[in-house]
Amino acid sequence: MFSRPPPKNAPPPGSIDFELTDFADARHALDDLPPGVSEVQHLLKPGYWEQRRRKPVPSDRALTGVALDWLIHLPPAVRPRNLSERYPRVVNAIAERWDNVERSLVMLEDLIVDHRGGRKGFTPEVDAELRALLVHRENLAARR
Repeated sequence: MFSRPPPKNAPPPGSIDFELTDFADARHALDDLPPGVSEVQHLLKPGYWEQRRRKPVPSDRALTGVALDWLIHLPPAVRPRNLSERYPRVVNAIAERWDNVERSLVMLEDLIVDHRGGRKGFTPEVDAELRALLVHRENLAARR
């Protein structure tokens, strides 16, 4: 194989390409939003997420039979008492997903970590219960 010599104006290997500009052009570039940002600006408007949230149903205010059975079978040390009293809808959702390792772990992780940004989060007591449930679920999954 023959190797061609590099063109005369080629930059040296390992160099960084850049283009000369003046301050006015640089400032103007900062005024433009990055691609895709303008499309999601509406997500920041007040009330956007509230409009997207599903409508409340009666079972949101009380624990379902599935949730009660799930709570009874949990070890007493990890039973989420505060979560059950304050957020029965969340407990119902966790109980429905508990038998599916992947879904339950993802849900618990999503409840603990704010992936959207700007969420208020749970009280420290409820957060501690969610973290204990996550550890318990991970331990159960590791035993299988």
